[in-house]
Amino acid sequence: MSGIFDFIGSIIKIAIYAAIMLAVMALFGYNQLRALSEAVKAAFSNIGVTARKQVSLTNQLIEAVKGYADTEKFVHLKISDDISAANIAQIQQQSHSMVSAINGLAQRYPDLKSSQQYNTLMEAIYNVENDLERQRERFNEAARAYNTKRTSIPHVFYAAALGFRNAPYLELHNDEPQDMGMLNTMNNDDGERVKQMLGAVGSQTATVLRTVSNKAVEHGKVAMTAAQTRMKQQQVMEYSYLDQDRNPQGPVSLDALLQLQAEGKVTTETPVMPLGGRVWAPLGTVINPGPAS
Repeated sequence: MSGIFDFIGSIIKIAIYAAIMLAVMALFGYNQLRALSEAVKAAFSNIGVTARKQVSLTNQLIEAVKGYADTEKFVHLKISDDISAANIAQIQQQSHSMVSAINGLAQRYPDLKSSQQYNTLMEAIYNVENDLERQRERFNEAARAYNTKRTSIPHVFYAAALGFRNAPYLELHNDEPQDMGMLNTMNNDDGERVKQMLGAVGSQTATVLRTVSNKAVEHGKVAMTAAQTRMKQQQVMEYSYLDQDRNPQGPVSLDALLQLQAEGKVTTETPVMPLGGRVWAPLGTVINPGPAS
């Protein structure tokens, strides 16, 4: 019977250890993924800042060419407060168109082309465009690091459950729409999902422990009943035993054998055999038969 309890105890320990390991794994995995996801969002935020700078410089260039022919064609650029990949791509197209048109205008007006303000703004716009491309590369590198970690073992098993979605790569000159809205929802819950997950793990662990505990009680009752039944059978059964001279004695009941043991006339090593049996066994194995099979 002790073997059954040892086995059930082992199952309980395994369930507890598994729950603890899952909780620790989720905590460490959450911290890593959260740091990488924040890097992705920070990189995209930097792109937004650079894009707004590009809009500002392009609009300053439009102001600088006022008074020249065809300036009515130049419309100030606008950018939404809620920056998106579509906004940035649109800004790129509009800015390139405006700068190309103004550059063509400057070719017809030497005084404009030689203007310090014009040349300063054109150089600043080119620098911003190059900076924007570098920002895009840094964003895609951050997205690659995040996506690699997210899809690696063991993070792949719980990343989605914790709210970590796949990060898209940014192409500034791509005509196809890009869904960057996921950056706004890519785990902004400050660990609430982890709390929910750990709560679920705790609930499941408690359920497992209750189930195992109920099984243990059930098996314990069965084993106890079997042991009591066997003891009753042994008490009713009569035994022969060998005295110190190895002469058969009896038959006597188990209670009588126990009385003889108390009197020092037999020991746990004294060979006994049930009435009608064929094999002698030590008295100790009859008194303590061990777990029921």
